[in-house]
Amino acid sequence: MIAKTAPSDVEVNRAKMHATTIRTRLLKSFSLKGFRFIGSHSRETAIRAHSDLDLLAIFARDEARWGDRLKSSYTFINAIRNDLAERYPHTDVGRDGQAVVVNFGGDQSVDVVPGIFWGPGPNNYPIYLIPDGSGDWLQTGPDRHSKYLTDENEKSTGKLKRVIRLIKYWRECRSPRIPLSSFHLELLLASEGVCVGVKSYPVCLFDAFYLIANRQGRGLRDPLGIAGIVQATGSDSQRNQIANAAEYARDHAWSAILATQKKDIHEAIRQWNIVFNGEFPSFR
Repeated sequence: MIAKTAPSDVEVNRAKMHATTIRTRLLKSFSLKGFRFIGSHSRETAIRAHSDLDLLAIFARDEARWGDRLKSSYTFINAIRNDLAERYPHTDVGRDGQAVVVNFGGDQSVDVVPGIFWGPGPNNYPIYLIPDGSGDWLQTGPDRHSKYLTDENEKSTGKLKRVIRLIKYWRECRSPRIPLSSFHLELLLASEGVCVGVKSYPVCLFDAFYLIANRQGRGLRDPLGIAGIVQATGSDSQRNQIANAAEYARDHAWSAILATQKKDIHEAIRQWNIVFNGEFPSFR
């Protein structure tokens, strides 16, 4: 079932527990103005055992200032990482370009993204500055993006978020893992209306693979005009990997659809198992 890809209650409860302990620590060390779930878990597109928990820690602007300028986002992330490493001395606390990554043993990783409230955006949705991965800052509007995805999901009668989860599941099933950004994927499928209309899930999946393959891993301009260009991945080699994997999945998805039309269910399942590397989730 498609529900197989959704996070379990155990995962969700564990995530909430980790979020609570991290928030408690940051409140003691910084002027923390807000703390909230963002990313796949907040947009109902997370997948079981694979989606990290993304937390937006909203700090007072003075915390990120150096004189009359903002500090390098690298410097700010390092300060948060050092503080959390002190709180969790026996836990792997690292960083990537945009977040502090706290890996709680065998559990899911928690990505703490530092943010600064920047002002109201369109329709008064809040805009935050978060690290851009290169030492600078970029704008993001998680509330507005979540509303956009929910609206587009309603237009698709609920198929969009389920298909996004299936594509993410495909991404994790492949070996090596497909380096496709979740945020890019969500905005791409929503903005292109891939799941709108009278379509089965297999056809939506085929259309999604077709679109991803045709784009060749190119960045996507944020349809809401908030985040600028949302990259699919970080390098040319990874863009080629995305394109090649999507082309392979597209071709076998089409073979599965043709087999279903011929009522050859055994062959259809075999083709879908090729797409999902032997981990095909039933569409029923």
